[in-house]
Amino acid sequence: MTALMRRNPFDELQSLFPRDLFSRLGGSQLALEWSPRCDVSETDSEIVVNAELPGVAASDMDVSIHDGVLTVRGEKRSERNEEEEGRAYSERFFGSFQRSISLPSNVDEEKIEANLKDGILCVRLPKATPAPPPEARKVEIKTA
Repeated sequence: MTALMRRNPFDELQSLFPRDLFSRLGGSQLALEWSPRCDVSETDSEIVVNAELPGVAASDMDVSIHDGVLTVRGEKRSERNEEEEGRAYSERFFGSFQRSISLPSNVDEEKIEANLKDGILCVRLPKATPAPPPEARKVEIKTA
């Protein structure tokens, strides 16, 4: 006769996540670190970074550039009501985020623009106009 084993439906779910994820549960909220997904494209005149940030208000994020690194940071606030009943689990991420991307040295940092539309943050980084090469100058040869 075989013994019946109790099955925990969350055992399979736990195998999909890092081992310490479920040890970081805070009440019914998951305390996860996350960063937005980004697409980076480049043309002759600019670099464009598009970051997916659905549900994040422009007032809850900061875009900065320092030492050739573009950094987007902020917080996605939870819309959940803790007294909500009937929720089995949630796959959406909430909390602080940060994403940094190294940039080439030819970006004109003074002309960077950022726009948020439909949950996509678009950062446009114009390339600096290359300085014209210095003109050749004649060097006098001295004789002793």
